[in-house]
Amino acid sequence: QSPQIPNQPETPGDSTFTTTLTLEKANEILNILFFLPRSFEKVDAASEGLSNAQMGLGPDFCEVQLFVSDNPYQTIYCFLGLIESRIERATSDALLRDEIQMSNLIMESLKQGAQEEGVNLQNTKISITYPAIGILAMLGEGSFSVEGFTFGFDTLWFRAGNAYVFIYSIYYSQDRTTLIPIAKQIEQRLAGYFNTTSPVTRSH
Repeated sequence: QSPQIPNQPETPGDSTFTTTLTLEKANEILNILFFLPRSFEKVDAASEGLSNAQMGLGPDFCEVQLFVSDNPYQTIYCFLGLIESRIERATSDALLRDEIQMSNLIMESLKQGAQEEGVNLQNTKISITYPAIGILAMLGEGSFSVEGFTFGFDTLWFRAGNAYVFIYSIYYSQDRTTLIPIAKQIEQRLAGYFNTTSPVTRSH
């Protein structure tokens, strides 16, 4: 049985909209440095192995935006993709609503990244919630241990119109910057690119 998602209509359907949004505009939309504490700085994603090409994202996704804080340690990176096909959007939305599938997908992604770095993850935990952002949003929060050190991670994906935004965070201290306020700021920026006959974001 599919999990019950708070604040979701029973049949969300798909919006009828026109958009001026292009991937070339994504860098400006995803520049979240203004919303982050002063300890953060913008870092070239390619220098850390996180570029579009290095992550294998493909032509439907923009370049990755990376932000790092040394003290307290936290890394946040984000990117967005544009999905024109309604069938592909429906498939993507169904995946976002599947709590078990999302948990498995996030954990497998973490393990794969750790293997590429030559480390083993232990004591992995994750919980999935559905915040009221965009048409549909999923937040995964959890933790893992590496060589006796425990790190936290947050993963927030949301959809606005035909744009899917992906935000990731890894942190060491509980004094972290949370992703929901950042996602809502990005959502507000995206809203200006859509002309709709039905909402591209939910009524919050």
